Amino acid sequence: MNSKKLHYLTPVQQVDGMYFKREDLYTPFGTGEVNGGKLRQCMLLVNKIHKDYEGVVTCCSIHSPQAPITAATARAFGMKCTVLYGGTKPETLRALPMPRLSMKYGAEVKIAARSGRSNILYYIAKNLKRVKEHRDYIILYGINLQEHEDILLGAFAAQTRNLPDEIENLVLTCGSGITAIGVIAGLKQYGKKVKRVHLVATAPDRQKLIHGTLQKYGADREIEYHDLFHTRGFSYEQPFRSVWGGIRLHPNYEAKTMAWFAKSGLRPKDTLFWITGAEPTATR
Repeated sequence: MNSKKLHYLTPVQQVDGMYFKREDLYTPFGTGEVNGGKLRQCMLLVNKIHKDYEGVVTCCSIHSPQAPITAATARAFGMKCTVLYGGTKPETLRALPMPRLSMKYGAEVKIAARSGRSNILYYIAKNLKRVKEHRDYIILYGINLQEHEDILLGAFAAQTRNLPDEIENLVLTCGSGITAIGVIAGLKQYGKKVKRVHLVATAPDRQKLIHGTLQKYGADREIEYHDLFHTRGFSYEQPFRSVWGGIRLHPNYEAKTMAWFAKSGLRPKDTLFWITGAEPTATR
């Protein structure tokens, strides 16, 4: 895989009075396909391990872009991909965009359990014959890179290089916490002075993981944590539509963060909004 394509520095743009980090413009497979920082993270990981394995396995929510990201990456490296889902039906998989996109990229999609809980699916993945024979590699929820911290820094920390040197507010959607760790480590590494880091959580609380990992890098700092996940009426699965200056935000992630921002009292001119990725449209 071309190193320039793996490490492309996505732009920072000022749009309608607010700065945006446009990780959604990391599109190695073309417009409308899977994209963004999570894709780069997966690409760097598979680039590192692909010579030692024949395939990859992942398990996630039926609404998560992790499955098609993993499938597209595996295809790019000539590897087999298996996606494990739980708590669903075959007709549902055929109807939903993320499983359909995974199949378009060549993944073998399986309903592995009655429950969709990540710990159950991970247990099943660990016990697959090809995994136990070290032929397939498991890509964890959030594309967790605790065993590959060089990639964590390469995928996200390096993307802070072109941020303004001084920022009043940095707003970042927080799911698995992996992106947040890499970005905050990058702020320290590249000397970016950010007065307030706002993590807007669309998943269970990851603060312990975030602070614990950042302490290892000597990059821990105060974070303003805003919990959308436990807010009454919040639903990860329910999409929310939001557009800023022509930028269509991901309906499960940044669009919800933008709704929070609109009520936060923060001023656009004092804010940099980090976009991790955009919704793939290839299955529409």
